[in-house]
Amino acid sequence: MADISFSLHAEQTLESLLERMSEFDALADLDMDIIDGVLTLEFDDGGKLILNRQEAASQIWLASPEGPAHFGYDADRDAWLNDRTGESLTDTLNRVLSAGCGETIRL
Repeated sequence: MADISFSLHAEQTLESLLERMSEFDALADLDMDIIDGVLTLEFDDGGKLILNRQEAASQIWLASPEGPAHFGYDADRDAWLNDRTGESLTDTLNRVLSAGCGETIRL
């Protein structure tokens, strides 16, 4: 993916995720924002979820209470996929967010 295309697509993905997360009552009271291409969410217990784009690798990186994960875009599946497990970014976030807030989250 070309650098400009990657940057735009990654930024749109982060903005879309933030918008979708803010729709859940279980997440509404948590601190969530995007600053300079970094989406940060802090759980009530102090745990953090951080998503940011890594230009050089053309990936979105996730740091969460589960540990780090790197996601590359698969155009055939129209999804960001974990480079080790193949799990989608959305499925990973559903699991991490559900564990963090104690309610089922489906983005």
